Amino acid sequence: MSQQQKGGLLDQILLEDVARCCPHQFLAFHQCMSLPQPDPEHCLKQQVELTQCIRTSVPSFQKIQGECSGKLQAYEACLKMNKSQTSKCTHELEDLRNCAFGSINK
Repeated sequence: MSQQQKGGLLDQILLEDVARCCPHQFLAFHQCMSLPQPDPEHCLKQQVELTQCIRTSVPSFQKIQGECSGKLQAYEACLKMNKSQTSKCTHELEDLRNCAFGSINK
């Protein structure tokens, strides 16, 4: 399976888990993002509520966070060092995705 296929499958699994475990927060954030936004912080409340639900209620996210915390920290550190230029952190992102994919396919 290619990296792109793994990434797509991982995204699909996580999205389904989020929608199943945090349906109200997921829908509220989606609806807010669909509205015309006067400023970037327009949906901040819904985003925070969705993030909190994901961290506490989505089993696949919790598993990834537990098993891949080192890879996540390496990716975040790379983004900070490179001013969030994701193209400079491709290797770290690939390592994180491989770990995440492996952790939810056990």
